[in-house]
Amino acid sequence: MTDNIRTPETEQEWRWCLVGNIVPKHEHGEEHIIKYGNKQFRPDAKVYINPVYAGMGHENIVVIGTPRHTSKYIEIAVSRRYVYNFRVQKVFKPAVLRKMKSSDLEWWGNTEKDHLDISEFAKAFNESAEEYICR
Repeated sequence: MTDNIRTPETEQEWRWCLVGNIVPKHEHGEEHIIKYGNKQFRPDAKVYINPVYAGMGHENIVVIGTPRHTSKYIEIAVSRRYVYNFRVQKVFKPAVLRKMKSSDLEWWGNTEKDHLDISEFAKAFNESAEEYICR
């Protein structure tokens, strides 16, 4: 199978990405039970974010990350309220880059325009994330 062969023509060396962390804890339900992380990810897990699958006001975002009980990356939609500490980073991990490439969604590239676009998302998401964090 030739899909596993890395060549400059088939795979980027790196790309810009919006990244964040899963909230350490949050209140759940009418009884305000404290939950740690979310159903898929452990607290403070790093996730790679694609806000293109947005819904109303970016309430849900698509993330790539390693779930609680395996080391294989998954791509899943989560509520944005479970993610905080939004920032721009270069992604070099081959497993993450492969997951982005195989995704049905468009992920950013490695241009300066991509960097600026992601920075705007990070700024907006961080401004609205303060209300979700349980202290």
